[in-house]
Amino acid sequence: MACKKELSAVILASGHSQRFGENKLFYPIDGIAMIEHLFAVMPTDLFKKVIVVSIYEEILALSEKYGYLSAYNDDNTGDIAKTIALGIDMASDSEDGCMFFTSDQPWLTTATIRRLAGQFYNKPEKIHIPICQGESGNPVIFPRRFFAELRTLPPHHGGKYLVKKYPEAISYLAVTNSQELKDVDTKEDLPPTSI
Repeated sequence: MACKKELSAVILASGHSQRFGENKLFYPIDGIAMIEHLFAVMPTDLFKKVIVVSIYEEILALSEKYGYLSAYNDDNTGDIAKTIALGIDMASDSEDGCMFFTSDQPWLTTATIRRLAGQFYNKPEKIHIPICQGESGNPVIFPRRFFAELRTLPPHHGGKYLVKKYPEAISYLAVTNSQELKDVDTKEDLPPTSI
């Protein structure tokens, strides 16, 4: 077993949900707000800190109930690069890596998060990405060597910018259940029982 490394988690929750028609992060799925599904499965023992970055005060208040750190994003333009920079600024440069989560994956499991962290422990220099049936998804772990570039991404560019820039640095984790990596953009993405 590789030596355990220090990880932070950053949950990105600043989107405008334009295609969904309302703030999807509070939309109930099986009676629980979408973002709370992620909060509930977060294995906090894996992370030195869990950071939630959002433009929504209600989400930050909810995150603090779970004991997570909150970072208010005052940028209302939907610039993912600014959201990422805020998150990485709250992570410590002494940590070995940072796992970035989107907040619209209500079917992600604790087991997959742990498996991704375990793969990072074995290859701490790599960018770790889950993949299912050829489709990659989130969360993604970036090692510390990419922190500076994560702080200075071009406007409206996310982590995929670095994934494309450094293809040799990618390490994929196979996930068998495609539902886990599914993000919710529209109500059509929800199972009929959830609408």
